[in-house]
Amino acid sequence: MNRRNAHRNSNGRRPHRIPEDAKEKGLVTLRFLGGARTTTGSLHRIRMRDGDLLLECGMYQGHRAEAEAWNRDLPVDPARVKAVLLSHGHIDHCGALPNLVKRGYRGPVWCTEATADLLPVMLIDAAHIQEVDAARINRHAKKGKPQKQPLFTIADAERTLRQVRGVPYGHPFEPLTGVTARFVNAGHIIGSAAIHLTLRAGGAATSLGFTGDLGRRDVPILRDPEPLGAVDWYMTESTYGNRDHEDTGDLLGLLEDAVLTVTRRRGKLLIPAFAVGRTQLVLYLLHRLRVDGRIPDVPIYVDSPMATRATAVFKKNRDLYDEEAHEFLTCRGSLFQGARTSFVADVDESKALNRLDGSAIIISASGMCEGGRILHHLRNHATDRRNLVLFVGYQAEHTLGRRILEGTRPVKIYGERVEITAEVRRINGLSAHADRRGLLRYAQALERPPKSIFLVHGDTDRIAALQSWFHEHGLPGAKGPAPGDWARLL
Repeated sequence: MNRRNAHRNSNGRRPHRIPEDAKEKGLVTLRFLGGARTTTGSLHRIRMRDGDLLLECGMYQGHRAEAEAWNRDLPVDPARVKAVLLSHGHIDHCGALPNLVKRGYRGPVWCTEATADLLPVMLIDAAHIQEVDAARINRHAKKGKPQKQPLFTIADAERTLRQVRGVPYGHPFEPLTGVTARFVNAGHIIGSAAIHLTLRAGGAATSLGFTGDLGRRDVPILRDPEPLGAVDWYMTESTYGNRDHEDTGDLLGLLEDAVLTVTRRRGKLLIPAFAVGRTQLVLYLLHRLRVDGRIPDVPIYVDSPMATRATAVFKKNRDLYDEEAHEFLTCRGSLFQGARTSFVADVDESKALNRLDGSAIIISASGMCEGGRILHHLRNHATDRRNLVLFVGYQAEHTLGRRILEGTRPVKIYGERVEITAEVRRINGLSAHADRRGLLRYAQALERPPKSIFLVHGDTDRIAALQSWFHEHGLPGAKGPAPGDWARLL
């Protein structure tokens, strides 16, 4: 692997632009542009004689100015890009696509069929946020200051969706001359895939395996990750490369106790949850508890338009469920809802939840309380000691969710000081990412040891830990490429 020394600014962050490297030569080269030594903005470029192939085209999410500069000036030449392959529909893996299209990309975007179903949910919502944020900033801008333009618009997102091509799992296809690709179920979210590539040039061939975001085994609803087979080069995520997930313990029991606690108090249970994946898992667990008679038939409200649309994608793709989910579906008739489960549509319905009398469960995005309707519910319900805020996902540093979980009082919500008096709990064990044991198990399942292992989509400390972990278990030589590094594959 070849390195560039200019991949960091003096403040340690990535630069706004990664320059082309004149030394990048070979029949087939792989360059790490985004999602390198960070867990966001996934973007990897394969260069061949007939053009460039992108693995992922993710939005960089982080400090506002840094994210703005990176996302507005993607480090790729749209004229050279001939195809894009997506592992799944999370915004940090697909969210920059409309900007790529806005800049002139007219080629296909390849993904699994379920991801193709999910992309309208994700990209239209992201475009709407871009337009609303730009309009808000312009309303408060000083007179004479240039108007802020959104990174992309809903029209750009709609144009992007017309270029999407859905492919079944396991079905070989040719996204570019000399390239054969195949999607393998990664078990992360609905439609997620690891990608197997065979690359041919100059009468020779090589193969690359890419995990995308790798899911966990034995998690409800989705099937376990499926093996990639044999590859010469291997690129794996490393999000939790420095730890083992806590024992899932009795997930149903912990959720049951939270529901029973609030119903005894005639209180509300607030669950901040990501709209795709986590909300559906929580709904399934609650529905199981209800049909088994372990919790009362308390009303459940899903107050997230994106979660509502994502749940429809889950329902459509039931062929991707695991055996347990299929059995439940056959015996109970529904996976995610009962008679008293409501999907809240408009803002007026959402506001009406503030006047609910008696116990209720409100599931709302965002999962880290950084935006969305959950903020209104926290402001209106988290000041009541009868209520309970239940976190079911990781709370990143500097997020509102993290501050609430760590006991910061008061907190600011929409500029107001809010005293959180509701009980606060968390349930571990619902992560959709493989831990270091899962990452090792998946790498060891390769049919032969790869020539090299590239560790991406992880912070520096997690990459270093996973590198050591792999070495200890017979997989030496793993590398954590920096932004701009490249490798010659052929």
